[in-house]
Amino acid sequence: MGNPMSDRIAIKLENGIARVRLTRADKRNALDLKMFKAIAAAQREVRAQPGVRAVILEGDGEDFCSGLDVKSMMSDRTGMLRLLWKWLPWRTNLAQQVSVGWRRLPVPVIAAIQGRCWGGGLQIALGADFRIAHPNTSLSMREGKWGLSPDMGGTLALR
Repeated sequence: MGNPMSDRIAIKLENGIARVRLTRADKRNALDLKMFKAIAAAQREVRAQPGVRAVILEGDGEDFCSGLDVKSMMSDRTGMLRLLWKWLPWRTNLAQQVSVGWRRLPVPVIAAIQGRCWGGGLQIALGADFRIAHPNTSLSMREGKWGLSPDMGGTLALR
């Protein structure tokens, strides 16, 4: 399997297991627009690969994913629009795709969580079928503090 955006995601297929790794450890695997696009591309690539029986989703370095890279997103004036835009109301936008896309795969997806798993990172992990967290993992969703409802689709899995 090739890497859709090798500076953000690494995909390794071995014995029917696709290991999808977020590879932005220097930024705690924070989500910038390029990372959102790379995750969505990785989901498409795994789906198209014959012989995949399961997916392990993991983060490089100390953290699974520390959430949105606010500095990066705020410096790109059109980035948020590209992230949230959708043509049809019943379709997912790019922000939702990185969570919901894992549920759409026809194989089990396991999120191996360590370190920080915050905000968008937690939404991504909630998109997996199974989540296995290290005992020292920190899980956080701060939207509630500001009176917001997270809209990346992961919280639907909490039902």
